[in-house]
Amino acid sequence: MWRERIHWTDNQYCLQCHSNCPTLHPISEIEVKETECIRIPSGFPLKDSRMVCTTCHDMTSSNRDFLRSRKPLKKRFDFCFECHNPECYKKFNPHETIASKLPEKKKLKACIYCHGVGAKLEAYKACVGCHTKTPHVGAPEHILASKEKVEKLVKDKKEIVDITAMKDLHPKLDEKVLKERKPKVILVNGKIECITCHNPHPQIAIPAPPQDKEWIALEKQDLEYKLRKLYENLNRFELKSKSVELMSGSLKGGKLCQVCHPINSLK
Repeated sequence: MWRERIHWTDNQYCLQCHSNCPTLHPISEIEVKETECIRIPSGFPLKDSRMVCTTCHDMTSSNRDFLRSRKPLKKRFDFCFECHNPECYKKFNPHETIASKLPEKKKLKACIYCHGVGAKLEAYKACVGCHTKTPHVGAPEHILASKEKVEKLVKDKKEIVDITAMKDLHPKLDEKVLKERKPKVILVNGKIECITCHNPHPQIAIPAPPQDKEWIALEKQDLEYKLRKLYENLNRFELKSKSVELMSGSLKGGKLCQVCHPINSLK
């Protein structure tokens, strides 16, 4: 009977129970416009050109999350590509692009990624966006080292270059010019950055051999050291199992927690 009383694009029915659910798309707020990268299938209903709960969800669907899928969903983002063109969301690899045989105008996209207008010399932020498995062995100790400590370490070493602005790197698009260059050990404003040890240009970077036994042993020692320090910090805290006093609400069943936190986020 409820199907006769409620319109398929009315959010209110869903929000009676799902009011605290996080949403990837703000419902009823953003007008959907078709582009080269976004195209809404005919079976995905909109209301006044805006997304609603039932744009993505179908209460009669056999899918676990009641998703309007026309195909089996094997990966997390498979459903997203019902509306979004996967070609528009391919991961961009600037290293591969600048070392490719693409025309210079297309290579320029890779150059702008690091050297573009407004680009800053915060290589750590630029790199970690893609290299999420870092920091690796020794990375935090190097990145967080003070200027004074670095200055003392590299004093009188001629092979090290300290730069203060992007123009100091003399970026060039010409392939011949790049290949003639030699890798440099670069400091940024007197501090160690990712580009101190790593060269982002495949044309002039020195290839590293597979990790040997000594390096693997070093990684293990580094991990053991970090775990030991973490354990030492944890020992500073005491886990109390006695009754809790002076609370703003009942802790039974997580009632106080649920005042701010949706129950789904506490599972």
